[in-house]
Amino acid sequence: MDEREAVNRAVAEHLERLRRRLAEGKSEIERLRASVDETHEHLAGMSRWIEQTDDHLVRERARRKGEQPPDESG
Repeated sequence: MDEREAVNRAVAEHLERLRRRLAEGKSEIERLRASVDETHEHLAGMSRWIEQTDDHLVRERARRKGEQPPDESG
């Protein structure tokens, strides 16, 4: 194999390694996006739960004080 063939082979091998790394990187990005989506859904659910719990506590405190509970519309 002459020098030119060796250089071409080295370049081809380098490009193949880069393509593999790119594919692996794309897979990792997709995995991370899915994880972010799951975390976002979890945090949204926690936020709703906190809001519901807070509303319940406000109504319960008002009930214990013998007050009219606040309007739930807003």
